Amino acid sequence: MQNLTKEIKSLLETKETQDFLKVARGFIELIENKEIKEQEFYPKIHKKMTELYNAGLSLKSVELIHSSEKTEFETVTREKLKEQNVNLISSLGKDCFYWEVFDPTYEKENEPTQGWLVDDVADIYADLKEELYKIDQIGTDEAIEDGLWQLKFGFTSHWGNHCVNAIRALHYIYYDGKKTM
Repeated sequence: MQNLTKEIKSLLETKETQDFLKVARGFIELIENKEIKEQEFYPKIHKKMTELYNAGLSLKSVELIHSSEKTEFETVTREKLKEQNVNLISSLGKDCFYWEVFDPTYEKENEPTQGWLVDDVADIYADLKEELYKIDQIGTDEAIEDGLWQLKFGFTSHWGNHCVNAIRALHYIYYDGKKTM
């Protein structure tokens, strides 16, 4: 990462980027922690998701200068990522399923759908891990720029939705006493 352009160094040095990367890495670390006990995990994952969502809100959009939609990177496979530690979430049993309205701002055809905390956590983890790999391991202007762009885009269109839904479900599980955490 020594030969980065001023634009990329500047993107990486902003408070918003630094804060987001710190929180995202903390989330990844928590998911990959095979030693954590169940009673510690649930309050921590709930808190990490709220921090992650908040950091995603503050993350700035990136203008693509060095990369484009045609740029391809070697990444970790989704199958490999899904093998990580989502077993604690699945230990919630039936409580890892929840009901939601997919888009609460849409008036028509808005029947409740079932959400699944296992899928939420796995998708957030995979999205973050893939982009952090570009930033931390590949480390080129193109990879860093694309990783930061994808992180913000994913917040607005994919992992941010999973995060909001999981936070809400965990809130009800935790505070309504459905599971002692």
